[in-house]
Amino acid sequence: MNDETETKAKLHNRSLDRGIDVLEALARHGACSLADLNRHTGLAKSTLRRLIGTLLERHIIRQSLTDKLYRSNVIFPPGSDAPQALELTMLVDRAMPHLVALTRKVGWPSDIHIVEGSKMRIVDSTRPLSPYRLNHGFVNRVINIFGSASGSACLAAMPDAIVAEHAKQTAGDPVWGLRRFDMSLDTYLERLETVRTQGFGLRLSNYLGETVLDDGLAAMAVPIFVNDWPSGAVTLVWPRTFKSPEEFSESFLPDLKKAAQTISNAIAGKQSAA
Repeated sequence: MNDETETKAKLHNRSLDRGIDVLEALARHGACSLADLNRHTGLAKSTLRRLIGTLLERHIIRQSLTDKLYRSNVIFPPGSDAPQALELTMLVDRAMPHLVALTRKVGWPSDIHIVEGSKMRIVDSTRPLSPYRLNHGFVNRVINIFGSASGSACLAAMPDAIVAEHAKQTAGDPVWGLRRFDMSLDTYLERLETVRTQGFGLRLSNYLGETVLDDGLAAMAVPIFVNDWPSGAVTLVWPRTFKSPEEFSESFLPDLKKAAQTISNAIAGKQSAA
């Protein structure tokens, strides 16, 4: 063995190498179970459990509450052979403990969404913890930014010029644009003024979610901020027949706003007010 080969052998860290294998598998294949990671990496499940434990402890990956699958909190750089992981997923790690506490207090489930281009993506939820049985199979679903409660909450926290840019990017699109709701940009901006006044976002009345059938749910949302920008939102979800948005917000909006502020503070490294 020559000096160069010997030096490389000494520098090689087998555990680190295996940890990177796990991250690359999550980047390539998305959310994975332990069995999936075993299949994708060829590593023994006992080895994977140890690696996963360390990666979870260091907040490099997370395990979603809804489906128990593992997801990456890191973004692979452009030019790597793995696609970029979901943007801003680290905020999920900061958010979930507070959303769990919120659901345990109010009973109703809370979802966390992030802005992804001119769409919203649902990245996790406390629905499995809620005593109310609402559908669970939706993590990682992309939803309309204009029609959803989370999208309107985020857009209302942005300048109108940015909202107009989102409308331009989706102009004429019957699924992702304002055309879906037969709304002009001016009409939508008027609606955002109402969102700003009331302090939370609601679904458009003719937006029934992205499921094949009407999911029967109502949702209210407030934004969460990363570097002072509305990069995502947290929601409370309930059946439309239970209470009107006005009645529901009167009961639960203060708790939702407090959770969102605590999450934004945690992301910024600030202490929340007691």
